[in-house]
Amino acid sequence: MIETINTKDYNNDLETKDSLHKVKAVDGSGNDILVSPGIVANSGGCGMLRGPLEQDKWYRIAIGGFGNSANSAIINIGKYYNNGSPTSQLFYVSADGYSNGQTVIQLARGGISRSIAKARIIYQESIQVRVILDIYIASPKSNDFTISYSNNLGFSFQPPEEVSADIPEGYSVKEFTFLE
Repeated sequence: MIETINTKDYNNDLETKDSLHKVKAVDGSGNDILVSPGIVANSGGCGMLRGPLEQDKWYRIAIGGFGNSANSAIINIGKYYNNGSPTSQLFYVSADGYSNGQTVIQLARGGISRSIAKARIIYQESIQVRVILDIYIASPKSNDFTISYSNNLGFSFQPPEEVSADIPEGYSVKEFTFLE
């Protein structure tokens, strides 16, 4: 059996006034609307952060949900040319507090070197404690970074915050090292 789906001519059903800088979307009632691109991009579990990060330091970039919830995202971290060539690294992250299946997988890398040497997931087997995602910077000196995330499930991303290498008491950690 073949299911036939009829679609609208979206271009003729919407106003054209001030539409050059807008995208088409569907509101909660199923109506076609024109909105700014940022509204669509930031409403589906994605976003972008920027800031300077320094070599040989740990930075907290996200806090996940409680240990009994699934947390995952695709993260792209790019470095501008300041103190070394531009680079980018693409990761898949999955974290919770119970499964012992926490993972950070490097999916791809661009540039001649890596900017992120390690990532770690800090967690507890608890329904009252949130999982934490940190990254360790490998690029020389201080550089400007952009962190872009999508397909986000459960993480609250934050501007990178420098943190100690020490693990808080009572927590477990899984650390992932990315080789050249």
